[in-house]
Amino acid sequence: MAFADPAVVTIDSVANNLVRNNQDNLGSNYRLLAADNDLVMLVRNSSRVDKKTGQTIERHSVDLSKTIFPTADEPAIRRHAYVVVENQLGDTPADVVKFAIGLLTFLTASSGANITKMLNSES
Repeated sequence: MAFADPAVVTIDSVANNLVRNNQDNLGSNYRLLAADNDLVMLVRNSSRVDKKTGQTIERHSVDLSKTIFPTADEPAIRRHAYVVVENQLGDTPADVVKFAIGLLTFLTASSGANITKMLNSES
């Protein structure tokens, strides 16, 4: 089952409707091209066999990038964030969801305070 089309990504209280412009069996590309910026989201799924354990590991990622076009006064600015969730094939999906939500909740607690700490090179 695919993500909604358009995919709505809200940034600073502004809903951005990214239209799916490509889809294959394991991923999709979404894009919103505006006069002053380009917002792109890539959704990918893959799997690999862990050489040590022989277990199949599934990998799921959502990658969001934004390019703010240059102006006469400012250079171009690029922002990029992504999330990767890996799970062992056969793991309980509900438990993997809870695990990922735990990390995302930690990062976004107190209006993103821990993301701000990351950006300040705190660890």
